[in-house]
This record gives sequence, structure tokens and C-alpha cells, in this order.
Amino acid sequence: MSCSGSFDEAWPQPFENSQRMWSFDRTVTIEKPLVTVSWRSIGFYALTGQSVITFKERLVKEAIVEALEEIREQNPVGRILLVADNYGSHHACLTQQLADELGIEFVFLPPSSPTLNAIEPLWKDVKREISPTIFEDKDHFRQFLTEAFLRLSHRLSFAVDWIETFLPDIQVLQ
Repeated sequence: MSCSGSFDEAWPQPFENSQRMWSFDRTVTIEKPLVTVSWRSIGFYALTGQSVITFKERLVKEAIVEALEEIREQNPVGRILLVADNYGSHHACLTQQLADELGIEFVFLPPSSPTLNAIEPLWKDVKREISPTIFEDKDHFRQFLTEAFLRLSHRLSFAVDWIETFLPDIQVLQ
């Protein structure tokens, strides 16, 4: 058995507001407390296997290595195939060495092609869910972000176009 999915970093913030408010007299506003987080989110959107989200202060090779270990923990059996962009930390010798030891293989997307990464629509929906929510503090935001990412990652709909383009002979992913 093997596991495959998309891997990417994002920096959703609790004050993101992509929702638009409209009123006749232009008096409607959205006010949110300004809670900011310094950590970045690293996500693995599993097409097969278990999705994972983790949080790191910096996106350096050591953080990527820790994320790979967490992905392996959640997916202990078989080879893992990660579709990823060309972020420098993904190509670092330390990252590649540990990936080999963990049985994780990177498939790198062409440069400047984030739309080919199936996790991007997932991040977009996660940010949409953040938009109307008011967070008490960083812990509340982290819990919300984790729950939203893991819940939404159960949908294959974010990857339908990717699957049809790159895996046309696959009938059903389990």
C-alpha cells in the first residue's frame, strides 16, 4: 500500500477577510480583533492515506524534515509520494536524505506552476472558512485551522482536475 498527495506551505492569518459586505449606505463593516500568528502551516493533502497539517515558526529544511516525519507517523505503511513545488527547503540535501530514509518520494512541479498543485484549492477554501470567523486567540485559531484543513482534506473534489489530467487511468482513489 502506498500514499500520495500534495504538499505545500501557507500562511493563513486569523484576520483574513475575503468576504465582501455590501450595503446601500456603505455603513456595514466587519471588525475583527487583530490576532496574528508567526507560524506557517505546512499541509499534506492526501489523495490516498491520511492528510496532515503542522505548524512551524520558520520554513527551513529542519522544519520540512519535521513535517515529513509527521506525515510518515500518520501514514506508517508503504511508500509516500509527495507532489510539491520547488521551494528551496524541499530540495535541500537534509530534506532529500531524510525523505529517502522515510520512504518518501518528491515529485516536483515545474517552476511557476502553483495551479498544478492540488492542495492550492484546499488552502483557498480553508482561508474562506477563516474569513467570517472571529478568533479569541492563537490557540483557538490553530484548533480551527487544524479542524478545517483535516475536514476539507477528506474531499477529493479539490484534486479532480489534477486527477483527470495526471492520472486519467485511475478509476477510484481509496
